[in-house]
Order: sequence, then C-alpha cells, then structure tokens
Amino acid sequence: MILLIETSTLNCSVALGQPDGTLLDARAESSGQYLHAERLHVLIDDLFSNSGHQPEDLTAVAVGRGPGSFTGLRIGVSTAKGICTGLHLPLLAPCPLNALRHLGIKAHPSYAEQPERVIPAMDARRMELYTFDQVGKPVAAIVDAGFRSDLGHGPALLVGDGAEKCREALSDHPADWHFLQAHPTAADLLPEAAALWASGATENVADFEPFYLKDFIPGKPKDPLGLRATNS
Repeated sequence: MILLIETSTLNCSVALGQPDGTLLDARAESSGQYLHAERLHVLIDDLFSNSGHQPEDLTAVAVGRGPGSFTGLRIGVSTAKGICTGLHLPLLAPCPLNALRHLGIKAHPSYAEQPERVIPAMDARRMELYTFDQVGKPVAAIVDAGFRSDLGHGPALLVGDGAEKCREALSDHPADWHFLQAHPTAADLLPEAAALWASGATENVADFEPFYLKDFIPGKPKDPLGLRATNS
C-alpha cells in the first residue's frame, strides 16, 4: 500500500492506494492560505483512522516532487521523508504536473486518446505557468501568443490553478482552448506512483530534495516601524 502526499499548491491532500493503481481512500483540504504545516499530519491521521489500515501496512510513500509552492513542497517532502525514515520505507516522487494531466483526462475522457493535448497549468505568478513544453519537460512558461504553438489547431485543455487567468491571453491562439481550474491531488498522483513502483524507480530518502524549477527569491524584509531606514 502506498501513502500519497501532494502539497505543491494551496490544496493539501493525501491518499492511500495499491501498487496496482487502485485508490483506497483520500482526503483533501484547500484554503486561501498555506496551512499545510497545520493540516497535513491531521489529514494523514484521519486517513488511517477511517480507512481500517495502519502505517505499518505501507510498502512505500509517494510525494509530489514539484514544481510548485516552495513552502508547500518543503512541508510535503519533509513529512514524506520522515515517514520513510521512521518506517524504513522507499520513497517515490511523482510529478504534480502529471497529476493535473490525469485529472484533466478524468474530467474530459475525450482527451484520453490525445493526452499530449491536456496541458498542465500550475500558477507560477503573473502570466507564468509551471507546465510541460512540447517534449514533456517541466518548464516555467510565459503565456502569450506563442504559448504551445506546436499544438496547432484542434481542441486543447488547460488544467490547473493557473488555467483561468490564461483565457484572455489565449483567445486568439490557433488551438480551441478549454479551461479547467483545479489543483493536483494526492489521488491523481497514484497512476505515476504505481508506475514508478513497478519499475523500481525509488529515491534516495536522505538526499532527496523538492524540484522547485525556479530559484527562491526572498521578498524585501518588512519594516513596519521604520527601523531599517537610513538616516539622511
């Protein structure tokens, strides 16, 4: 049994699944703030309490590796590594962008034959998205007239918490865009996690780090009392 953890966005979610891809149970909470540090362990405890399973039943832990929120990823990965270390379990690291693609196909099954036309759209601030490029590589892409020009004509689905903000920018795009505002969930990590488990693609628990994609740039320190102001 695999415990799945996904914290790359404002959505905090966990799930239990079998290595064959069968989903057993799931929990998710979303708010306008990053409450993952407060809620993640509560969700995990609730998941086990109500599923009839115990942590000792686990064979692996899977955590969304990123890209996504720096804060969310750090909390999810540190939790997963702690459980793996405590229970001597292997670590799997599926990608939340693949989870979004899986979510999009579930919502719109007509794309199942053309999954490459389901484009993940994780909000990366302003008019930028964490998404896949035309060869399937995770990138931080600016959404403008040239965004995914390789798709040409025909329907395409943009799915993620950054989808709706792109509607106007893509109004003149050759593709017939559809938009699904959504967060990746732990349950949607399961197909890739099961494939990673089947292929033996586990991570080194001690050395594993989240895939941030972009460098962290701290904001200007707050100074409400003006203590940092220089005297003229």
